[in-house]
This record gives sequence, C-alpha cells and structure tokens, in this order.
Amino acid sequence: MKVKDLILYQVATDRNYKVGDKLVFDKNTPNGQFNRVFKFSFKLDAKRPSDILYDIAAHRFKKLKKNQLYELAHILEYYDVFVKELALEEVRESKFPDLPSRLHCMYLSISKDIALKNIESMSKNKEKNGNQFQAIAVKLNGKIFKAGKFYMTRESESYEYYKEKAYGYWSQKDLKDEEVKEILFEGEAEVVEILKEINKNDK
Repeated sequence: MKVKDLILYQVATDRNYKVGDKLVFDKNTPNGQFNRVFKFSFKLDAKRPSDILYDIAAHRFKKLKKNQLYELAHILEYYDVFVKELALEEVRESKFPDLPSRLHCMYLSISKDIALKNIESMSKNKEKNGNQFQAIAVKLNGKIFKAGKFYMTRESESYEYYKEKAYGYWSQKDLKDEEVKEILFEGEAEVVEILKEINKNDK
C-alpha cells in the first residue's frame, strides 16, 4: 500500500534521533533484522556450541556456567530467527516482490499508545541490546505492509515449515487496526516527534 505523509510510530534503539532527521529504507539499507540474520556469529567461547555440548556429554563433571547457558539459549534463539527470516525473504522475493523486505525495512507500530507501551517493555527486557530507547513519530512517504493475523513467531521448525507459513504472512491484507501487530515500511521517513526517551545509564 502506497502512503503519503502518513504518521506512524517506532521504538528506536541507540539511534539518538532528532526531530527533522530523514531516513531512507530501500534494498540498499540493511536494518537490524538483516544484521541479526547475516552478521550473527553462532559460536560460544569461540567454539561451536555443539562441540561444547558433546564435550560436556562425554565428561561427567563438566558443565556450563550460568552465563554460558544464557549465551547458548541466545544462539539457539538467533538460529531460529535466521531460518525463519530467510524463508520469509525467499517467499517474498519469488511471490510478493513488490512488498517491503523484512531485512531492509523500517518496523513500525500503528498507534502512539503501542509505541509507548513497547518502549517500556523493551527498556526493561534484559535480552534487548542497547542503552538508549526512543519512541518516535515518523512521517512516511513510500509503501507499507501490515501484518497481524498471520504474524509469524519463532517455533524452532524447519525451513520448509516456515516457507509454508510465509505464504499466509505475505498474503494478508485489509486488516483492521486492532489486528495489526507490525508494519513494514519502505521509502523515506522523517522524524516529526520524540514521544519518549529512556536511557538505561540514567537509572
């Protein structure tokens, strides 16, 4: 769906946006999701997690420390992100090429209230990287895609499973506002308001 001067909302991490900043999202713009998919290293203490676990299984008294267990869980979580997002992108490129890519878009919320709720939860989530969080309003000129009824969660399933679900994800349209869980935007965005800022270092 093409939009002109549409106002939507985002929670940005460690961006330090100012009113008037202009942002471009297109196929040449790798976003945070792109980095999670293509730049994440699946290693624990510079070793393959599987090798560490094989070694523990072979030695009765070996075990992982608590922080290592957390890192291992993080690795498994990101591997699921990797598989899901690649499946979604393959289906988009082959069947829905005119829709914004999840790997090059701006992720947005449909309402100010949702953005303000999200900034609180994100700033308190220990799994979220970053120290500075901003809930911002942006004016959009480009195209958007709304997802909700077929919102895809991480299920630790196969690539083919995610591909099958991806068709439903990219096919959805004409959602009511209360059904929308995320909005993908491609085009030019201008920051028009800083709704709230939270800096973990100030706490």
